[in-house]
Amino acid sequence: MLKRISFYILSLLAVLPCFAANDIVRVSATYEYISDNPRETPEQAEKSAFDRAKQKALEDKFGVDVASVTNTFVVNSAKQSQNNTFALGGTSVRGEWLETLKEQVLDKQFTNGFWVVKVKVEGRARNYAAEKADIQFTPVKDIQDLESPVTFRDGNDIFLRFSSPVAGHLCVYLVDEAQNAYCLLPYMTQQTGSQPIEANKEYVFFSSKFDRSAQEYTLTCERTSEQNALYVVFSPNDFIKAADKQGGKNFRDEQLPRELSYEAFLKWLTRIQTKDPQLVVRPTVLSIRK
Repeated sequence: MLKRISFYILSLLAVLPCFAANDIVRVSATYEYISDNPRETPEQAEKSAFDRAKQKALEDKFGVDVASVTNTFVVNSAKQSQNNTFALGGTSVRGEWLETLKEQVLDKQFTNGFWVVKVKVEGRARNYAAEKADIQFTPVKDIQDLESPVTFRDGNDIFLRFSSPVAGHLCVYLVDEAQNAYCLLPYMTQQTGSQPIEANKEYVFFSSKFDRSAQEYTLTCERTSEQNALYVVFSPNDFIKAADKQGGKNFRDEQLPRELSYEAFLKWLTRIQTKDPQLVVRPTVLSIRK
């Protein structure tokens, strides 16, 4: 019997990089963020300020790769008549962020209808040099229309298209507002520590149409709009998923996937990144609406 997952998501994202065990250095930067969104909350302004400070710290230490392009998308969601802004993106700098050691708000003012926040951040990072696989993936809600743009609705199933130019191993996690990380792949019935991937093969995960042993998942939404944090983790080198436990049951009395705390998930992710410079971590935002 296929199991489903239903839970409520705020949004928790950590855009985490891939690292080798050596050449990890301490970096820091001070940044003044000036909001351009009149509906931005002070908490959101602080988050944006720290994100920009981390970017500046990397640029100051490692420089900018002019051949790269910074890609950022923004999703707005309504919660108590407030807009929540979430940003994910690649980076044009040659370095990548590993761990935050200290975050400090130096000054915060509400001026002319906008927040101005000055912050200081310290952390660990490294200059990346490894060639990483150009994986392709798309979360979809309809396996009959795998090309259509996705806006998930309450009660929609979620499927994942995936392909890689090289063979390797894959894990997929979803983080909820309670800071729990759920392991969507490998499935609960699998005995492997990750999902084996063949090169140049198109996969559709979470669908029994393509795999009889697949588990299927459903997204739900209590508020007008909510967010999911989906992590796709891939490497041509073998790795083992985080240590987790059997999930509980939701209000529909359906079994949730295996889970661990968000903090434990990030520690696992950091640990395997320090050992594998070819590890690819791709977090993405899923928007769910009523």
